[in-house]
Amino acid sequence: MHYNKYMTYNTRQKNSITELISEQSQEFSVKDIYNELIRRGEDLGLTTIYRVVDELTEAGKLRKNVSADGAVRYQYLADCNHLGHCYLKCQHCGRLKHADCHLVRQLTDHVRDEHGFQADEKQIIINGTCERCINEN
Repeated sequence: MHYNKYMTYNTRQKNSITELISEQSQEFSVKDIYNELIRRGEDLGLTTIYRVVDELTEAGKLRKNVSADGAVRYQYLADCNHLGHCYLKCQHCGRLKHADCHLVRQLTDHVRDEHGFQADEKQIIINGTCERCINEN
């Protein structure tokens, strides 16, 4: 076992869950992760998955989304240690894309200077429609 900044220790199960979650480019539910782990031959309980998901959410690695009907889905936020980027989320297919753009920094500077609010540049998500979904319609 080794130390990790968002988990006290790692186990094979936590590593399997974290690895699978990091592969996700779309929103997912805990049940989605559970079903995929079972498909891969992993024998993990839902409680373990919920615990890891909660830890990752608290650490800022996942964003928790609750729909109007109460369904809970998550988005994986890839590691990024620099400023001036955001995530683009397609409301149709659920894909989450990382976008580096100098204008994000200008926007957050404006929000800070003009509105007295410090935005977390590592957590900005812009919702809309991706190019693929636009072209399919």
